Amino acid sequence: MSAKGKLFCQVCGTALSGGGEACPVCTLRGALWPETTALLDSSSELRFEHYQVLKNEDGTPVELGHGAMGVTYKAIDINLRCAVALKVINARFIGDDSAHRRFVREARAAASVRHPNVASVFHLGKSGEGYFYAMQYVEGETLEDPIKRCGRLEPKIALEITSQVAAGLAAIHELVEQQRGYTISLRNGSIPAM
Repeated sequence: MSAKGKLFCQVCGTALSGGGEACPVCTLRGALWPETTALLDSSSELRFEHYQVLKNEDGTPVELGHGAMGVTYKAIDINLRCAVALKVINARFIGDDSAHRRFVREARAAASVRHPNVASVFHLGKSGEGYFYAMQYVEGETLEDPIKRCGRLEPKIALEITSQVAAGLAAIHELVEQQRGYTISLRNGSIPAM
């Protein structure tokens, strides 16, 4: 890409001092993690503020998951040059104020949790009529993948996964109880304040 004779990185938009299509940082990132440089064509960008959704080889957006409220994509934070998970409110909720409030409440609640077993939310934004939020992208696979691949999990592995999930849920539960005015702590057995 160029503007008035200046060349810019085709991945992040940084001005280039020499030749080439990408800056040294994006070139190195592309060598180490080729999937993060597979940004959308400029003719069909799916962008939300400074987040650009990645696309598969067939041109479809890289979808990490979907649910009732929205779709989560793998994206790149153009400013920080790192992968993020970007949850976008479902298009059918455009114009639905109640759904917007629920989506924003979900993002704010998720952003208030800090725990190693819970992905951190760090940005809530609005694009046109719809909302989105950006959260920590965690490389890996779903639990469904190894179960499909190998069948039943070994008990030790299943217990480790269950323990990690329970720890994340306990952190969320504790935060919810604190917000409701309780002094409960799952670790010390405290009871609610009267």
